[in-house]
Amino acid sequence: MHVTPYLDASAGGPPVVVERLSEHAAENGFSAQILTTAKMTSDRGEALRATCPGAIVLPNQLAATFGAASRQVAKAVSAADILHCHTMWSPLVASAVRQAKRAGVPYVVSPHGMLDPYSIGQKPWKKRLYLAVIEGRTIRGASQLLFTAEEERRLANPITGETSSAIIPLGADAPPDRTETLRQEFLSQHPELRNRKRAIFLGRLHAKKRPQTALRSMIKVLQSEPSACLLFVGSGEAEGELRQLVAQLKLEESVRFLGFLAGREKWQAMAASDVFLLPSQQENFAIALAEALHAGVPALITRKVNIWREISRVGAGQVLEEEDLEVSLSAGMLRYFHNHEVQQRASEAAHALAHGSFDWRISARLTHGLYDEILSV
Repeated sequence: MHVTPYLDASAGGPPVVVERLSEHAAENGFSAQILTTAKMTSDRGEALRATCPGAIVLPNQLAATFGAASRQVAKAVSAADILHCHTMWSPLVASAVRQAKRAGVPYVVSPHGMLDPYSIGQKPWKKRLYLAVIEGRTIRGASQLLFTAEEERRLANPITGETSSAIIPLGADAPPDRTETLRQEFLSQHPELRNRKRAIFLGRLHAKKRPQTALRSMIKVLQSEPSACLLFVGSGEAEGELRQLVAQLKLEESVRFLGFLAGREKWQAMAASDVFLLPSQQENFAIALAEALHAGVPALITRKVNIWREISRVGAGQVLEEEDLEVSLSAGMLRYFHNHEVQQRASEAAHALAHGSFDWRISARLTHGLYDEILSV
């Protein structure tokens, strides 16, 4: 049973992980059930109940702690062989873990970056209290903590200590067609961008990801490459501020807001880009980044992105200098814009890394293998 406080697509990575692991459960000898809530949905979870008919969708997280919903959770958890809990600081996860301990059901916890120092630093007093009263016991009682990268495990160590843990990278989808086909489809829809160098920022427009830094770096880029264009693909609370900044910096001709794109449209924009930007303050795995690598798009990332070592090691992108991020980001873009050979080598390395390491079948096989190991003890 996968336990996640939210399953709506707007929540980002964890819902994708739950969906993909569930899809691959049968081929690895398991059946999967999902316990979640209507959090972040606009229809009280009705669409989730329709698309995931076997899922238990509670109205909210607190419902799991009392009344009929609590009994429903207890019954479902006790019927499971193993729980896989996704994210931290969740009353739903805490309730499911409490029921698992009562029923003697082992459980795995995937923090999804929520034990990184940046995440701990958001509402720190509340989290320290929650850690002392509830989450510490959740961590210590886990059969395994499951991290997506060595960097995530390293950052979490001051809290997790000696708790047993494993590292299994997540997967990411690959393009649905040849990248050249997708690129030409995008350019046919946006002919004004055909002869331009294109950088893409794909994800939630949130201050944590520092889209403003990406935008400001374009000033230096345009001094050396007037054809450069920055594509914002996504939506979020920072969009209004970004649009105002575009006007203030007079970058209207060099920035495009394409909104939230999904499916083939997303892949078209990705395939048409020369470089992927993620100057984030904190990012655990970043599935959109792994998808960009599958599309052969080199990445410019910070050391705050937990798979930076894997990308840097094979030359699938460049790690930015935090001390002068705008300068480092603009220099990185120009490097890929102006040197086709460098861009191609990085593109090939990106594709090879994604294909060999960030594949859902591989991730699912290793994860279900971990379940088997726990159940065999």
